[in-house]
Order: sequence, then structure tokens, then C-alpha cells
Amino acid sequence: MDGIYKYLEVLIEFSERKLKRNFNITDLGFDKFEMINSYLIYQTIRDENNNTLIYIPDKETKSQFYIPAIFIIAFYNFIDNFIDDSTVFNKGDTLQRGKNRFVIERINERKAVLIKKDKANTRYPNVPVSNLKNYIKTYASASSTKIHKTFSSYRTFFKKYVVGVNKEVPSQFKYKSIIVTDKSIVKELKEYKLEKKPIHKAFPFQYITKSGIQSDNIPIDPMIYIVNDYETVRKHILTQEIMIRNITFIGENKYRESYLEITEDLNNGRIVNCLLIGSTDLNTNVIPNLKKWKWTLSELDYFNYFTTYPINKVIVNNEAFTIALNEFNILIQKIEKDYGISLNELYKYVRNILPIIIPSPNSRLLTQLDNALIYFEKEGEDIVETILSDIGEYDYDDVWNEILDKFLVLINSKKTAHYKFKKIEEYQKIDYLIVPKEYLEIWKEEINSHKVKNVISFKEFNSLTVKNKTIVFLGFFGYNHLKSMMYNSNKINVILYPQEETHFNNCDTKLNRETFHELKSTDRKAISDVSFKEIEQKENIDELIKRLFSQDEEAKISPDYCENFTTNIIRELTFENDIEKLELDENKTVLLKINQKERFEKVKNLKTGDKIRVYDNSSKEELYQVALEFDINGEFTKIEEFSKLWKSELELFYKEHNSLNELHELLLKNGLSIKNALTLNNWIRPESDVKFPQRKKDLSVIKKTINSDKLNHNYNDIFKHRIGYNRIMKSLGRKFSSEISDYIKHKRKGKLLKQFTTKQIQKFVDQNAKERTIKVIKAIDYEQ
Repeated sequence: MDGIYKYLEVLIEFSERKLKRNFNITDLGFDKFEMINSYLIYQTIRDENNNTLIYIPDKETKSQFYIPAIFIIAFYNFIDNFIDDSTVFNKGDTLQRGKNRFVIERINERKAVLIKKDKANTRYPNVPVSNLKNYIKTYASASSTKIHKTFSSYRTFFKKYVVGVNKEVPSQFKYKSIIVTDKSIVKELKEYKLEKKPIHKAFPFQYITKSGIQSDNIPIDPMIYIVNDYETVRKHILTQEIMIRNITFIGENKYRESYLEITEDLNNGRIVNCLLIGSTDLNTNVIPNLKKWKWTLSELDYFNYFTTYPINKVIVNNEAFTIALNEFNILIQKIEKDYGISLNELYKYVRNILPIIIPSPNSRLLTQLDNALIYFEKEGEDIVETILSDIGEYDYDDVWNEILDKFLVLINSKKTAHYKFKKIEEYQKIDYLIVPKEYLEIWKEEINSHKVKNVISFKEFNSLTVKNKTIVFLGFFGYNHLKSMMYNSNKINVILYPQEETHFNNCDTKLNRETFHELKSTDRKAISDVSFKEIEQKENIDELIKRLFSQDEEAKISPDYCENFTTNIIRELTFENDIEKLELDENKTVLLKINQKERFEKVKNLKTGDKIRVYDNSSKEELYQVALEFDINGEFTKIEEFSKLWKSELELFYKEHNSLNELHELLLKNGLSIKNALTLNNWIRPESDVKFPQRKKDLSVIKKTINSDKLNHNYNDIFKHRIGYNRIMKSLGRKFSSEISDYIKHKRKGKLLKQFTTKQIQKFVDQNAKERTIKVIKAIDYEQ
């Protein structure tokens, strides 16, 4: 950090020195951050060959640019308008000098006749045209009894703060600029004072509304136009014969959706250059000749833009887990070496169990570990079987059983370890404990310590506006998680296992490296003429840490949804005093009754003895029709296309065989997991409701067995849309079920239910909504 701070000190001194050449900048009351931004704005708006983006990582910081922007843009335009004064005087113009107003009655090249608007309409017949520059040409009514005193503010301000202004100021402007931002910039300007005096009436700007209504700050030709959006610029300014040399956007929403139009106007010469200031980055090719200055979090921290605290890492050792993890890793590496394969994909299942904390032996949160094992048994075996079968190794059982045994040891080591939870109990007070949103209600029920004041989700953490509070995270979730915690105005604590600490440190190094990369960028040097020199830290990642966490950023792991599984498990529920069994998707939402109150809970978090009310989607066909109704982007059209494609190819291949059993035996020989030949009935009919095989390995077996050009060519698209179909159906199933539960509880119709009548919905509810007590829960698998 010392190198960054030294760089910023040099940049502050350099910015002030450069600005002092033209402006009395030190008298404007700017802080260090505003001083640098004033210099950056001045540098960029003068660069007619390039456009510039000043990126700010915190969107609230944009207000720090309002005053520097309007001051510097006004100064920049004023200097050129002062040097190249284009004020033109014509018969009928209204002039003002001091508190007096005049009208030009006649004018020629040398003299003008002025009529003073007093009671006597005093006539001044021989006023030299050159002396008219001592008057302000105004749009105010000559007959108005309300004389504006504000022109003295205009004269005084620019004479005082712009170096070399030793004569009268212009009142008509050849050089103009536009600022696109919120109207709050006007409010900020009105509140800004120099020497305890308001100065907003010094600025000749015009605010234009979306409908084209114009409002002048002072009644003279505007030098700056302020508007709320770029559509207004194009409709009400660029259509006029007005020369606009620069346009400045403050706020990401002002340029993010308009870059195509901005580019068009730049290319057509309607504006000379643009400056974008906001928290949305843009690709360099979306705006021509775009240079970037990206403020970093560490720089904002230097300016004390907010009071911050360092992140406190609380390290917890779980020796049994560490030993089990190392043994799991050694086994995987041995298998990879023996077979010449990569099993990196298995490590995400280990990564998913790292942040799980079990408060007590009877905690409902134990279901997380039970679920993690079920997922691994289902998906992990599929991964191992597919990878080995791809190299012709079909006898994989022994290898898989070894891996499963090691993973089971990992699970058991977590079930009995309460180390992280004990750390929670050591705090004097925790203002906010951050837990996954999916398990928020469970944590609220089980964390009965008076030390924990609030239990909230990660999303709620990001919305906090409090300061100086103690906040505790139960684990670490990667680079984006780190950035959300850095330079926070609260006291952030992260409880970490040693493996998580290493990942945390590597992410911290990555953040510093990205900061150094930005500070050393060629664009920064070109914009500011100041160089940054510092040696970058090197990342040190051992193989195990790389395997555990390499997928974090790719999967965009969130502390609210840290699990990352590709398939759903079906749970079979048996109830007390009821012979009926229910097979429910694990992510289905049901109403769980606890302490005589009902709340929503996912099936996978239920346990025996729970009292529930549940609505089960009566058929996949019904849900699929709901999906089709909301297929705005045509995604299901593609799903239908590729679903029919692989089934049609299998149907053609089936016709080459004597029977379904013969086809089934051939596919089994090539590694098919489906044991029942009748399941193939759904696969050889293109119009069947089954869209894709449950297991990706089975799709791979079909491809290799048929080996047709059409199937081979479209296989990647088939595979991609299989994933998309499962994702969409999984999401819709949860939403539909959740809306039914919400309807039961509150009689509200959600987005999906609005297409059904109340009578239809009640029929859905009546199918299965009675309260029942769970006797047995077990995970089941079934074939499609």
C-alpha cells in the first residue's frame, strides 16, 4: 500500500500544479479526491482525439464528481469563449449593466443607440460598438421591473478563478458542452458555497427536461446544457445549429444503454468527444478511441471517502477434516496418474462442504451434509464413469468405491466438528451473522444466543447502511466475496479453515495485482502524465487449493447460494397414519409448521417428525405448458428442436434392430446406465414428454453407439440444451410450487399462477394440501 499512497501523493501535487496554470484552483475548496478528478476531467475533455471512461467501483461515489465536473467544464469553455468572444449585438437586443437595462434601438459598424429602460426612456445616441462588451446581453425582458443582480456573480466568479481574465466577460458562447446526469447536480451546485457565499448563479447553464422545457440558471446564452438522458440530448440539442464539443455523462445509467447512439454521433461529428463517469465498465471497442481511468478500492480508501476497518481473519483448525482432505487428494492424484485422466470436477463437492457449520448434533443443518453426500453419490459416480468409459475403462466400480469411501470420511469429520460454531460463541456481541439465504430461517431458529443480534443473508449484507457494527461470515466464497467486504465501514470477521485462509490470501493477492495492473496502465499514464512504479506480488497457489477453489469464479459462487449441483434428487416421503407416499423434488418448497407457525422450507432440508403441508406439481406436462407460456426468448423452441433431434436419430437407429431389447443390450454393452429396456420407449419417440436422459453419460453412450454425422455435429448443442432444460424446469418447478404455497398462505396469485383461474388454482391446492407428519425420508433415483 505504501507504493499506492506515494503514487497518489505525487498525483495530487501534479494535478494541483497543472491546474494552477489556468485556474486559482486552491481557492475552490476542493479536497484531494476532487482535485485529482478536476485534473482528470480537464485533461480528458480537452483531448479531441480520444474519449474517456472514468470508472468508479462504488456507484454512490458519482456525487463526488458533480462539482468538479461543472466547475472544470465551465472553466474550459469560458477560457475559449473569452479568447474568441463571439458575442454579436443586434437591433432590439436587451443589455444590462449593473442594475440598469437597455435596448439597442439602432446599430451600425461603429456606433449604437441605446434606450435606457427608466421612466424617461433616456436615450444614449453615440455608444461605441466596442463599449457594448461592457454590457451583458440578456434574454430577460427589457420591460421587466425585476432586475437580475446575478450577472455580477457571473463576472466576479470567472474573473476571480480563471487566470488572466482582465476585461469584460462574454455573454454569448461559441463553445458549449453538455452534462448528462441527475438533476441533483443542480441541487449540489446551489448548496455549494465559497467564502460562505452561494455561487450557483455564476454559471450560465440551461436545464432541459425530457419534454423540451428549458430553464436558464441565469438569463443569458447557455454555455452548458444539463439534461437527464441522452435521448433528450439528441432530440432537443443536437437537432439545433449548436456546436457541441464535449459531452460528459455522470452515472452508469446515463451511458450504459446509449453507447451505440453516442458512437454514432461521435462518428458523424455531432459531438467532438465524450467523457463517461460511472460504475459500469465498457469494452474499449464500444466507443471509438476509448481510454480508461479506473479508480480502485484501495485508492478510494486512501482518500478516506469512507471510514474502513481491515478484515479480521479468524482461523479454525479441524485436524480430522484436514487429514481426510489430504487423503482424498492423494487418492484422486493417484487415480489420475494411473489412468491418465483429470478428476478435477470432483473437488467442487469438497468445496461445497467447506463452509457448512453444524451448531449441534440435532441441528436441521445436518441435512446439508447428508445432501452433499447424496449429490456426490449421484453426480460423482456419473463423472467417474463417464471419464473412464471415454478411455475404454468400463469396469469402474472399485475406483469409484475408493473415492466414495474417502469422501464419506470427509462428511463424517464435518458432522462431529463444531469448531466454527464455538468461535461464534466467543464473541462478546455479533451485530450481524451472515448465513446462506437458503438456510436463513433455520439459522434464525437454531441460533438462540443472546450475543447474536441479527441473522441476515449475503444480499441483505450488501444493502446494509450501518457503520461500526461487528459482522461475522461463516466462511469465504472467493474473489467477488472479498471485494464486497474490502474497505467496509463495519468490523468484518471471517471464520476460516486453513484451506480457506490460503484461498483468501490468494484472492487478496489477486486484488492487489489487479490494482497494480490498473495503476500501471498505459491509459492512466496517457491521461495524467504520471507513472506508477511498484513490484507486483506473486500468487502462490498449491495444487490442492487450486483444485478446491479454481471453479469459484467460473461458477460465480455466492455466499447465499454456495452449492453448485447439476442434478436434482427426488425424495420419497412416508407419513404417519397415511399409506400414501410422495415423491418430491428436493428443491420444492413446502409449508413447514414449527411452534404453531408455518414458514416455507425446501424438501431437502426436512427431517423426520416435521409437520408439513405440500403441493406437488401434478404433472410435468402441466409445468412444461407453463414454461412454454413464458418462453419469451425462444429458448424452449430450441430445446424442443434438439430434444427431437437426438430421439429421431435413436429412432432411426432402432429401426435397424430386431427389437427394443436388442437395442437395449447393445447400449448396455457400451456403458448405458438404464437397466430397464422399457425406458427406451420414451427415447425412441420424438414426441414423447421425456426431453433428455437424466444422466449425461447416457447421452454420450447414445452418441458413440449411433455415430451419425447429424448427431455428432449437433451433440454440443444437444448437451447444452439438456443443461438448459434441466435448469429451467428446476427453476420453474420451484417457482410454481412456491407460488402455490404462497397462495395457500396468503391467497396471492404470483406471475405463473395469474394465467389460471381461482377455481383451477383451488383444484391444484385440493389435490394435496393437508397437514401431515413425516415418518420416513429417503432419496430415490428413477429412470426417464
